[in-house]
Amino acid sequence: MVVNEGTETISEHFFTPFTEEYLAIVLQWRNSERVRMNMHNNRPITQCEHKKWFSALSDDQNRESWIYCQHQRPVGILNFTDVKTEHIEWGCYLGETDILPGSGLILEWAALSWASRQEHCLTLGAQVLSFNTSALKLHKLFGYEKIKSEQGGTRLLEESDVEETYQVHFFSYATEMWKNNKLKVLTRMPKPIQKAIGQIQFLYKD
Repeated sequence: MVVNEGTETISEHFFTPFTEEYLAIVLQWRNSERVRMNMHNNRPITQCEHKKWFSALSDDQNRESWIYCQHQRPVGILNFTDVKTEHIEWGCYLGETDILPGSGLILEWAALSWASRQEHCLTLGAQVLSFNTSALKLHKLFGYEKIKSEQGGTRLLEESDVEETYQVHFFSYATEMWKNNKLKVLTRMPKPIQKAIGQIQFLYKD
C-alpha cells in the first residue's frame, strides 16, 4: 500500500521499510568514513554487530527505519525512534554520493512529513554533533528550534593527530508548526528539489 499525497504508482523518490534485503548495503554505508565521522560511535562495525543491531531494530515496535530510493536505487536511510510517543526522534544519512545534489533536503522534508502524519506526534526531535555543519545548516533552513547542547566527547581533527572536543546539539520541531511553515520552506528549495519533494512516497507493507 502506498501512503502519500500522490498516486499509487511508485515514484522516483520513495521510502521503503528497511528489510533484510538491504542489510549488506546498509552495513557498507555505516562503515564508510563519510557516514561514521558524523556518528556518536565512529568505529567500524562488524557484520555480527550489524546483524544484532538489525535484529533488535526489527523487534522494537518503538522504532522504524526506511530506505530512501532514488530511481529505484537505495541511496540512504531514515530512522525514527520513540515512534509510539508524542515526541519522536529521528536521524538519517545518505550512503551514496552520486545522487541528486541537495538530497539531504529531501530527507529533512520526508522526516517532517512523516512525523506530521502521525496523529499522536507533537514534536520531531534530532541530535546533531557540533562538527556536522551540513546537518546544522539544514536544521536552520527548515526552522528547527535548538533546545539545548551537551558535552559530547573528543574526535581527531581531519588529517591531523589533534583531538577536538565537540558538543551534541538537540533540536525540536512542533508538528503543528511544520504544517504552517512547510509551504514557506518549500519556496526556499531549488526547483529540482521541489520537484523531488512532490514525488516523495512512503511504501507500507500490506
